[in-house]
Amino acid sequence: MKVLEIIYNFYSGGNVHFTVDMCNHLIALGHDVTILSIAKPNEETSYYMDELDSSCKIVSLNEGRQGWKTFFAMARIVKKINPDILHINSIPATTKSLLAMRLNRKAKCVVTSHNQCQNEDKKLYRKHLPLIKAAYRLGWYKYVAISQENANSIREVYGKNPTSIIYNGRDFMPTTDKFDEVRRLIDSFKKTDDTLVFTIMARCNKQKNIPRLVRCFNEVRRRGQDVTLLIMGADYDNEIGRAAKAEAMDHIHFLDSCSNVADYLANSDFFTLSSDFEGMPLSLIEALSYGCIPVSTPVSGVVDIIQDGVTGFVSDDFTDEAYIDAIERAIQNKDKVDRYELVKLYKEHFTMERCAKGYEELFNSLVS
Repeated sequence: MKVLEIIYNFYSGGNVHFTVDMCNHLIALGHDVTILSIAKPNEETSYYMDELDSSCKIVSLNEGRQGWKTFFAMARIVKKINPDILHINSIPATTKSLLAMRLNRKAKCVVTSHNQCQNEDKKLYRKHLPLIKAAYRLGWYKYVAISQENANSIREVYGKNPTSIIYNGRDFMPTTDKFDEVRRLIDSFKKTDDTLVFTIMARCNKQKNIPRLVRCFNEVRRRGQDVTLLIMGADYDNEIGRAAKAEAMDHIHFLDSCSNVADYLANSDFFTLSSDFEGMPLSLIEALSYGCIPVSTPVSGVVDIIQDGVTGFVSDDFTDEAYIDAIERAIQNKDKVDRYELVKLYKEHFTMERCAKGYEELFNSLVS
């Protein structure tokens, strides 16, 4: 089966990492895979490219402009590649692929929703939402949700249930030769031997609500809790990030994006999220694979798989006090969560192997 995986760019983000993993697993399953980036990759937008299997073909439209020309360019390149499956992994890429869907009807089109539909704030998405909705209702493409909450959002916005629900997966990330170096770094952040380590992997954008994260962990520290917080990710030189750094107390540490995330998770007690919305966070799955106890706002994905007080701690709502309460309950009840059960949860339900086989079954059903 010939599969064309489509993203808007290779920027750092869960949907891009998911797509790269998907390409690799589909290739391992014996399929011919090409990944298409609408925007031209550069030094700032070439994340994860080095993780692609060497047999995966990479194509770019080199698109630096906006406008209707991209719709025709997409249609031409899809016709040239002549895939059996178009698998689209971002809303902007979906809008740019509408013409290709109609002019290349041999290719069956699948769109994966990577966020709650109500919260997509991209101008392009809103401008073309009526077209996207009409195309889905007319059967131009199949829609895959990545959690039950995500499925609910598709039904609410599009007026039609998703074709399928396939939970996200993630390959297990082994620790690296930097493990001891990371352990020493984290130990240097600890006030005492009993300091609890919270880690978040997130870009600095409005969705992740880093200001809430900093405010709440400042307050937790003021209340006398012995914790340290590691914030890992890109774009913290923007206005939101600079303000967060200025407000953060000395137990909060901002670290750059890195490829050895596993070393940090293996040295952490908790994984935390302060987001306003999510789809099914890959970072949550990565944390589960290392038995890091999740502490999060009640976003999609988290509420689907985390049982409050049993496999993690979820705030009652999105207020600061509710999130602080979840953090404090996590600290007080840490030993009540079986970390081995978290790893088991990952192995049984959220490996990329399991996820890719789910997509392969869907793709086969469409082309047979």
